[in-house]
Amino acid sequence: MSQSEEELADRLDQVARMPYGRGQVAAIEELLRHVDASGSDNLKYVTRLLATTAYQYGGEPAKAFVTFSWCLAAYDRGEGDPAQDHHLFWYFKWMVSSLTMFPEVPLDRTYGVLDDMERRYRLAGHTLNPVHQHRRLVAQHIGDRETAAEQYRLWCATPRGAMADCIGCEPTAKVAYLAWEGRHEDAVALALPVLDGQMTCIEQPHSILTELLVPYLRTGRLTEAADAHRTAYRAIQSNRAELSSVADHVGFCTRTGNHARALELVERHLGWLEEPPTPFADMRFSAMAAGALDRIVAAGHSGLTVRRGSDEVGVAALRDELTERALALAARFDARNGTDEVGRLTAEAIAAEPLVDHLPLSGPARKAAARPAPEPPEVELPESPGELAELAEAQWARADIAEALATWERFDQVCAEPEGVLLARRLNALGAVQAGQDPELAEQTWRRAAELCAEAGDEARRQSLLGRVAMLYCLTERGEQGYPLLVETCAEIGRVGDADRRLAAQLRLVAGLQALHRHDEADEVLAGLDPLVAESGKPDLAAQVAFERAQRSGSVEDAERAVELWRAVGPCNALSRAVVVAGNAYARTGDLARAYQVMADAVTATDPHLRGRAAHQRGRMALDLDRAKDAYESLVDAIAALTAGEERVGVAYAQVDLAAACLGLDRPGELADCVEDALPVLLRVGDADETARARFLLSKAYRALGRGVQALELLDQVADHCREGGNPAGTGQMLSASAEILDSLDRDAEAAQRFAEAAEAYHEAELPIDELSCRRQCATSWLWGGEHELAVEALGAADVLAAELGEAEPALVWEQAMLGYDGARVLANTERFGEALVRVAPCAERFRRLQAYTEAAMAEALRGRLLVDLDRLPEAEQVLTGALAALPAELHGPRQQLAALLERIRS
Repeated sequence: MSQSEEELADRLDQVARMPYGRGQVAAIEELLRHVDASGSDNLKYVTRLLATTAYQYGGEPAKAFVTFSWCLAAYDRGEGDPAQDHHLFWYFKWMVSSLTMFPEVPLDRTYGVLDDMERRYRLAGHTLNPVHQHRRLVAQHIGDRETAAEQYRLWCATPRGAMADCIGCEPTAKVAYLAWEGRHEDAVALALPVLDGQMTCIEQPHSILTELLVPYLRTGRLTEAADAHRTAYRAIQSNRAELSSVADHVGFCTRTGNHARALELVERHLGWLEEPPTPFADMRFSAMAAGALDRIVAAGHSGLTVRRGSDEVGVAALRDELTERALALAARFDARNGTDEVGRLTAEAIAAEPLVDHLPLSGPARKAAARPAPEPPEVELPESPGELAELAEAQWARADIAEALATWERFDQVCAEPEGVLLARRLNALGAVQAGQDPELAEQTWRRAAELCAEAGDEARRQSLLGRVAMLYCLTERGEQGYPLLVETCAEIGRVGDADRRLAAQLRLVAGLQALHRHDEADEVLAGLDPLVAESGKPDLAAQVAFERAQRSGSVEDAERAVELWRAVGPCNALSRAVVVAGNAYARTGDLARAYQVMADAVTATDPHLRGRAAHQRGRMALDLDRAKDAYESLVDAIAALTAGEERVGVAYAQVDLAAACLGLDRPGELADCVEDALPVLLRVGDADETARARFLLSKAYRALGRGVQALELLDQVADHCREGGNPAGTGQMLSASAEILDSLDRDAEAAQRFAEAAEAYHEAELPIDELSCRRQCATSWLWGGEHELAVEALGAADVLAAELGEAEPALVWEQAMLGYDGARVLANTERFGEALVRVAPCAERFRRLQAYTEAAMAEALRGRLLVDLDRLPEAEQVLTGALAALPAELHGPRQQLAALLERIRS
């Protein structure tokens, strides 16, 4: 169906307000077909100008050559729109930059466009500042340092004008030149005043921050470098047009020892190489990615893989593939340019050496890295092998694993070739270390130790070692073989062992039964151990029994008993474990404050895993207590400990909780840092619920940071998760949050549709107050979008629901008041002033009931305006005078409007 010129102009305006990307490109190309069919020369011209912008920022600059050339030819024929001359002349800069990025375009053509640009700028009276800027760009691209230096000098000496880049983009290009020249201090000095100012250009501040990454590193400004990376990458991570800049961030991670993050970025953006915006961007990303993968292989991680679509590719193979790809593209550029500059820079990118061993990239990570780990108490090690073995075994029993390993290391130095039972004891400890990594090797080690004990005639120790093998079977799904052996060893130890060994055997039996999920039998064994505890008299064994009972029962009394007994043994990791159990026991009773307090004793553990787990739990308790600052500190401690223990998954979960704390502290930047680090790990783990939670938190950060479009993408993902999980309440929450963002972006029609979808989801979830709120906001969004009939229709749906609900609770009173106020605005915009007055009349009283006095004053102000529209001026004057007196002084705009309206009435 053909459309009128006015309708096409309206569509053009709508497309212009779309976010840059493939969606806008598709929309402008569809519109262009209709415009060409309409026959309107002006629309053809302005639509192609908009298409040029869409292609440039949407990652398809090659298409911009065609639309720009068409517009330039129309301009030369005198068929251009003079109101668009600024845009046409501005786009020359884009053309020059883009032409250098396609090796198939002869260099002479780029110089020809530059000459044409200079000629037209002179004729139009524009400064040649941008001409020198782009002659420098071409000279830098081909490695002509002399010409680049001269054009840089002329660029700096030539006054800025209407065609000059903005106050953020021009310094960005200068920073790029200075960094290319190795003048890193000059680059930073030039950028600082710009960064201190306000930049509203679509390309800033992420472009200048990206260019500053290496200068910051080269000048030792490490914190600034890390912050620049986080801020800039966050802005470009979803924009295919920024693939070349993404490459710089991959290189930055490689050069700062952040190989895991570099790998994440490579994996995240690898698919963009299927349709890169330019061959230059393809080459840059391939080179930087190859360099990152080479460092990962060199670090001994050649077994890692990268996801590419539905496949996995090894890092070494991908490195070789991308290296070949980058060098082949570089060779094409060098052949076109007649220099080796592009090839040289590409080879340097692939072989780049780290500039920093490891730079924590986020504020929380830097704080975590600065947290000192608790030092274990100094122990004077004995000199005899037997005493060293005794000490190491005692340390292991107290869960002081690192200390025990250090003692065994000393044992190995003192007694390099132990024999008999002493060797058996050493093998026992070695098997315990092996059990978590290689159970078969551990079994071999323990059986060898058992043979040594048999040779020495130490039957009780031999049976203990066989008991360990039995336990290993129970823990590795060989319970049918392990449990009978475990029972047998307990019986034999009961016959030949002392009280200590019999008690230890019974505890192994308990652990075996628990591993086999025979919990009632485990409890029965535990309940009968008191006589053995009394006979043994060993405090650590008594404490261990109490700990097992506390773990099984979960009761506060048992947990307190375990803590008491371990405290009598002395400071150790086993005490910290008991404290964690006690804290959880208090939490289960609802006494979170006590649980939080108790857990403080566990965060001093020397075992990083235990310390990290305790600090994480303490942080979550603080979150539940609405103590965001305390939660923040505990969770930073948790991340520090878990990082030291190389528990990447544990770190990720702690980061999501830390993000929740940052939300409570209004620290959106840190919140984003935390979740951005955690998300790749959660996705790998496959925890869909925690991933959705993380994305929801990140959407709040992005919204606060002005990244509304990215926040929308996240909320859409979470809404899909809620739908798949049959959670209509969550779906409604995500949709309404999306609608609010769309409203803030002035995408009113989309906001209205999203509010309507949210209302339906809340209806399904049987949450009528939330449904009413969304139906009301749907009406106002249609109003702001100029769709008055749809606004009235949505208002009717809200009225039907409101009539069913009444005003039974404060939340409903509020919604009824807001519906009256917003409904009056909808009706007033359709000139139904009488109906609007009836709606708004009771609103002020409802707001006052809730002590919402500002809203009451605003409602009265609207009532007064409606009275003016109805020409009931004496009543209007009285109402507006009261409203003006009630409005808070800080609402300057509304007060001025009311004062002006009152003055007109009175005059």
